[in-house]
Amino acid sequence: ADVAAADISGQWPLDRVTGALSTLAEECLQAACRHLLRTAVERGELKRVAARGAKGCGLVILGMGKFGARELNYSSDIDLIVMFDPEAAIDPDEAQHAYVRIARDLVRLMEERTAEGYVFRTDLRLRPDPSATPLAVPILSAISYYESMGATWERAAMIKARPVAGDIA
Repeated sequence: ADVAAADISGQWPLDRVTGALSTLAEECLQAACRHLLRTAVERGELKRVAARGAKGCGLVILGMGKFGARELNYSSDIDLIVMFDPEAAIDPDEAQHAYVRIARDLVRLMEERTAEGYVFRTDLRLRPDPSATPLAVPILSAISYYESMGATWERAAMIKARPVAGDIA
């Protein structure tokens, strides 16, 4: 509400408004990720995750497009790529399942409609080869894809990419 009031009244320039909306989306994603990571640790799927953060969790969420560039507007969805390090899971062979569940649950949390509305519409279609890959992809597979098969537009989209949730470092 404060952002909208400052925008409508002309107190904030456009870049401050879009930056504030992007920060809101980032903080919402981070809170949702912390919750989902704790749940995955409790289920015994992931190795220990730091109580106050996601360091070492193996999950990396990149913000793409307007979100990555901190240019969200009121009607923007958030474009994400969800990647993971299989070695951060208890069983690296089961990592895909655990991280896909996190990605699916993350979208559900962000898009679930309640009496108050929803948090943000979320789009995972910018991941490598979205018609053939799961919602979360191993980091090394994503790198290999972009280096070998990625289309020019997919590589160019990385210009605006930035880590927004998970193990940001």
